[in-house]
Amino acid sequence: MDTIEPLKIGSYYDTTYGTLWKDGTYFPRGTRVLVVGVHLDQGFCVRFPAEVDGEPLETWEEWSESAFLAADGSVSPPVRPLSRAVLNEARDVLSDADDGCHLHLHEDEE
Repeated sequence: MDTIEPLKIGSYYDTTYGTLWKDGTYFPRGTRVLVVGVHLDQGFCVRFPAEVDGEPLETWEEWSESAFLAADGSVSPPVRPLSRAVLNEARDVLSDADDGCHLHLHEDEE
C-alpha cells in the first residue's frame, strides 16, 4: 500500500482493514472514507458511506491508528468474505459495548 501525506479534511482515503459496528454494519478493507476532522489530542474523524438515524456514520480514531488509512484507490477489498466465526466473536465483544462502538478487524483476522 502507498503511504499517504498528512491527513487532510475533505479528502478521501481507503481503509486498510475491516470495521464492524455494534449495530452489525460491516465495512470491508478498502472501504472509501472521508476525513471530516482532525484534532491534535483526539486524532482524526472519518465518515463511512452510511447513515444511522439520518446522521452520517462517523468515528474518531486515535493518531496511533493512522495506518487505518491509505491513499484513495490503493486498497483492494478482501477476496474472501469475513468468516462467520470471526463475525460472531466480534459481535460478542461488541454486545456489551456502548452504542456507536466499533472494532477494526485486521486482514489476518478476516
